[in-house]
Amino acid sequence: MKMKIWAICLGFLGSFVMLSCQKQSQPTTSNEPKSNSSDSLNTHLYQLDNGLTLIVREDDTAPVASVQAWCAAGSITEGEQLGAGKSHILEHMLFKGTERRGPTELAQEIQSLGGNTNAYTTFNRTVYYIDLPSINWKGALDILVDSMFHSTLPEDEYIKEMEVVRREFAMGFDDPNRTLQKLLFSTAFTKHPYKYPVIGYLELFNTLTRQDMVDYYRENYIPNNLTFIVVGDVDADQVYDELKNLAGSIERGFNPEHILAQEPPQLGMRFVEKPFPTDSRQLSMGFHIPGIADPDLFALDVLAILAGQGASSRLHRELVEEDPIFRKIGAYSYTPEHSGIWGCSATLHPGSEFSTIEAVDRILAELAYYQTNLVSPQQVEKARRQVLSDFYRERQTMSGQAGSLGSSWLLTRELDFDQTYLQGLESVTPQDLREVARKYLKRSNLNVAALYPEQAKEAGTDEISKAEKEKKAREEKKLSQLSWHDQVPLILAPDRKVPLTTVRFTFRGGLLAETAENNGITALLAKMLRQGTENRSRDELAEEIESLGGSLIVEAGNNSVTLGVEVLTQDLEQGLDILSDVIFNPSLDPEALQDQKRKQLTDLSLQKDRPISVASNQLKQSLLGSHPYSLNALGTEESIEAITVDALRQYHQQLLSQESLSISVAGYFDQDSIGERLDTHFPLEKLKGQGLNTTAPSDFRGTGKTEILPTDKVQAIVVLGFPGIDVGHPDRAALTLLNETLSGLSSRLFIRIREEKSLAYFVGTQQIVGPDPGFFIFYAGTRADSSAQVQSEFFEEIKLLTTEGLSQEELERSKAKLFGKRLLQKQTADARAYQASLNVLYGLDLGYEDRLEAQLQSLTTEDILQTAKKYFSEPNFTCIIVQPEE
Repeated sequence: MKMKIWAICLGFLGSFVMLSCQKQSQPTTSNEPKSNSSDSLNTHLYQLDNGLTLIVREDDTAPVASVQAWCAAGSITEGEQLGAGKSHILEHMLFKGTERRGPTELAQEIQSLGGNTNAYTTFNRTVYYIDLPSINWKGALDILVDSMFHSTLPEDEYIKEMEVVRREFAMGFDDPNRTLQKLLFSTAFTKHPYKYPVIGYLELFNTLTRQDMVDYYRENYIPNNLTFIVVGDVDADQVYDELKNLAGSIERGFNPEHILAQEPPQLGMRFVEKPFPTDSRQLSMGFHIPGIADPDLFALDVLAILAGQGASSRLHRELVEEDPIFRKIGAYSYTPEHSGIWGCSATLHPGSEFSTIEAVDRILAELAYYQTNLVSPQQVEKARRQVLSDFYRERQTMSGQAGSLGSSWLLTRELDFDQTYLQGLESVTPQDLREVARKYLKRSNLNVAALYPEQAKEAGTDEISKAEKEKKAREEKKLSQLSWHDQVPLILAPDRKVPLTTVRFTFRGGLLAETAENNGITALLAKMLRQGTENRSRDELAEEIESLGGSLIVEAGNNSVTLGVEVLTQDLEQGLDILSDVIFNPSLDPEALQDQKRKQLTDLSLQKDRPISVASNQLKQSLLGSHPYSLNALGTEESIEAITVDALRQYHQQLLSQESLSISVAGYFDQDSIGERLDTHFPLEKLKGQGLNTTAPSDFRGTGKTEILPTDKVQAIVVLGFPGIDVGHPDRAALTLLNETLSGLSSRLFIRIREEKSLAYFVGTQQIVGPDPGFFIFYAGTRADSSAQVQSEFFEEIKLLTTEGLSQEELERSKAKLFGKRLLQKQTADARAYQASLNVLYGLDLGYEDRLEAQLQSLTTEDILQTAKKYFSEPNFTCIIVQPEE
């Protein structure tokens, strides 16, 4: 089964979240801590007398919690100032100070709780969340209540955030995906406020005053317009008591009524396209469809999956693989409360001679298949299993579950809507698919938005006690290391939370094994491993894995290559058979190689559209010299063209070495039989490769120089780098803590450069480590006329780090933040097992993460000061600035 996909609009139609499953509960109005609960899933629904809603799900499978506040106000509820982006700027302002917390105290307090926080705005909601160790849930709830009801919206902070959002506007102007989605919605909706971008229009945004925001805040941030959601290792009645204590005395407000203009029927195709600084023509198509309450919902979702989601989908198979008109293509079904969009998005190859209209006609011709033909019941089942797998993946994290609950409640007022949705999917027939295709996928109901290169011209489960359950769960989730055939490290991470199993084979290799001559070969091999085997064609491979609702994992990194599968536990045997075939029997077809080389060249070209990629690539070249880490993972035009089938086959044979392999198995599986299963599918004699050469001289030094590169984009990027360390270096803990200290909303860099001086929209640091030393970078996105000042601010902050270091308070906050972050990262069994397998592969051991944790907790301010002095000496830097020429 598939979870209903909702598009979240962060100023544009983008990230997808999925709903989860729970039994129905109805609101209560009693003052007593009564709830309607779903015993099977421990989900509870409460309502305070003032209208404030609380949803709590108890989940003790990990010691973390997600605490969220959902306000039913978004871009379509902005009244007379529709299109100004009031909901979005208010999202920025709510953590800027309350009646009892100053502007930076909120972020610092969240950090001291070990929390990670963020917020987002969509058409119909603004959501604030804190993910943190569950022991600290009360602190997170207090902060969110304080922010939702007692924010002061300081004038000086408002002025700063206005400038920050202007930088966000600039980022959007540079992003073709954001630009294209805004263009599509403004074309498809002529009356309904979906036509306005969530971030608003800059000229209208500029007219907003602080008083506008105060009025909007007072009108919308009232108890009866808010829902608090808590998921994690908590007690529901305790959460209710705490929320009642914090917010029970706040008065109910007048719920604002929003009369939304209804979209009239569309009578003919609408078409708009614009030039854009990009190398490839990109287009987005949208057909009007009804909202979430319509019974066509289920068939429309299945149709989107079969038409354009996954390598076995019709659009991908026919228009990317068979007749490679497009570099990539996909489909989605967006069904909110009101009318929605069934859409396709596609990118043509650079230099393609296809016009937008010709490309649209080719897509329509493929979609017409569903109007005249009946798909097989097996295809419908494939879509259903894909949804089921997505559902289980989402339930692995507390934050994902909370997001699911929030979407269900906000849109349908049903906590059991996911059951309704899953049951609806079960009822979809091939005839239903044909009917909705005929009903909605018509040219007269079509909207097309396109961007083309500026230089191009357009042509047209037994019961047991709770203690026993907890004990069993702890034993089952323990990470362990065995040796497969006394040679290969085998990491096991059993976890029976959901019936998913992940198996990964990770080999030493990746970029570290490349040379200038064969640069890009790892990325190319990763692509080719998806193109079929000697026993399965490309389409058969995609169809089989997707019919299981599974995922084929092929990852090419800096230091390793990972091949794996994630499948429902009931399908593990078949999943291992597929994985074995992919590892040992890739077809490496010459014709497919030429096609994948062309696609990689296209990806290389598209990097030019991302200034941050341009800056990072140049920094690596200047800082790391001839070391493989300096290479672009995609390669160069010359190296890609020079890669032959024989070279690829030799690289693959060398890669498959038992001496350079670690295996991880995570999730729901039988520990007693997993070794036998591996023996059956992965004969040791087939892992006889000599291994790839991953040794290279690494004496990195900064140039002490700044290099400026021109760009045709609006934003400027500043990247400042210093030579770094390898994964097992004694200084890793200190540098890791420094990296955490210098990143995030409470970091000194963020406060200095963005908050106090409004110089950048995004700013932070990143540490790259591997078996060989990597680097440590400072980065920011700013205006062209502020790039030099941002660089100067970086140096001023580095000077403070190397002379004064961190205060004890800052150190403790950073430790708490990092501890919480690492705890969240280890929620899933696959994440824990995969990290352990990488550590073992790089010469560390299973206990390394625990030792690193202890080192992090024992760090002192003096340790941090000496480490900063050691690595951030100013002459050892290299700086790259990418900015417009004017």
